Amino acid sequence: MDRKMAEQIVALINGYIDQLIATLEPVEHAVPPEEFAAYKRGIAKSIATLDSEIIQRAAREHPDLLPADDDVDLPASEDVPPRASRN
Repeated sequence: MDRKMAEQIVALINGYIDQLIATLEPVEHAVPPEEFAAYKRGIAKSIATLDSEIIQRAAREHPDLLPADDDVDLPASEDVPPRASRN
């Protein structure tokens, strides 16, 4: 897969993941706890599948599309732009 397409796909999937995560809070307040737990498990499974089946495939050819997980070492400076969500 060429780089431009991989970038577009990863960005699209990350957007979907952010939207799925955004549903958690409203659903939590609208349904009983056991129903929310099942919903949350479904969201987690969906995210795991999107990550392993799509993002990781693109990252095999373009590993730099994955953000570094080690954000702790970043300097606390106003010169460092905020990182995009990688859910």
